[in-house]
Amino acid sequence: MITVLPSKWTPMPTIGPLTADRLDPQEMVVLHRVFRREIPLLADLVEAATPGDRRRTAVLADHLGLVLGALGEHHEGEDDLLWPKLRERAALGGGVVAWMAEQHEAIAGALAAATDLSRRWHIRADRDTALLLAGALRELDGHAVAHMDDEEEHLLPLMADHITAQEWSEVGERGRRSVPKAKLLIFLGAILEDATAQERQLFLSHMPAPARLLWRTLGTRLYKRTTTRVRRSGAVALRP
Repeated sequence: MITVLPSKWTPMPTIGPLTADRLDPQEMVVLHRVFRREIPLLADLVEAATPGDRRRTAVLADHLGLVLGALGEHHEGEDDLLWPKLRERAALGGGVVAWMAEQHEAIAGALAAATDLSRRWHIRADRDTALLLAGALRELDGHAVAHMDDEEEHLLPLMADHITAQEWSEVGERGRRSVPKAKLLIFLGAILEDATAQERQLFLSHMPAPARLLWRTLGTRLYKRTTTRVRRSGAVALRP
């Protein structure tokens, strides 16, 4: 099923702002939870897949494409749209941004390796490539978690003071354009899965009314079906 959402809506975080022009740093924390959850989970699922089961391989490779693509686009958006502004505006921003940029380079290498292995595994559906892919995902997870921990502790305070909500929304809009239209509701579900009630309410309140209706009538069911198919476990319960 192909779902077309309003062109100005983005599933990337736009939870705030709490004021008209101030960025709510919690937005990035909410997005980070997607990668913290999905990457190690997918490593385990890839490792457990039956060799030669091409249908299962296709399901997991497809979901990996969504997650890895979103991670890469998120970091490229930061590199292009946020880091230059922080270097200019924050007295202490240069050192922190340089540190974050170095971590992005390590993540980019691990991400490229995992992406390449995922494509190879999709074609071969063999055990050896699956094990290599699972290992690459765990290496990526290690780099990504360390970076997200540091970013949330050291960079978000600078962003809150020196990046506007509009500038952050430009990163989100870039991310939205990178997600296939058929996957927008799935990625929204991934963001909302671990959101608190307050985060969910704020996030949905900043979506256009047609997008909220589409999420409540179609998105929750679509995401439940997706998580059941990917994880082969009980569907995730999401409040509409």
